[in-house]
Amino acid sequence: MSPCDPKTGVCEVPQSSSSPASSCASKCACGSESCCTDPIACQTKMLTCAFWEAKKAVMVDILKLKIQKSCGKKMEMAADAIVEAMEVKKDSMIAMAKAKEEFMNKLKSMCKE
Repeated sequence: MSPCDPKTGVCEVPQSSSSPASSCASKCACGSESCCTDPIACQTKMLTCAFWEAKKAVMVDILKLKIQKSCGKKMEMAADAIVEAMEVKKDSMIAMAKAKEEFMNKLKSMCKE
């Protein structure tokens, strides 16, 4: 299990009983409130968290390559289909906007008569 909280990026490191963490009110550079007076604990937390973040980044890169190799052609075809569908949707939205503008102009001209 990773010692880092993926949502906050704060790493949990066991504290010693002599830690002044309970009286620390402001957050430390490592994102924790528990080590602001202990630079060694702070550095340990930052480096531990950085290690797990780096390891995750490497795994993501490896997975990207493997996914590209095994599913790349199908994913390319799916991406092409998505782009094509979005282009059709965009074109229809433009046509609807033009039709609405023409309708509004006709209404304005009828009201002026």
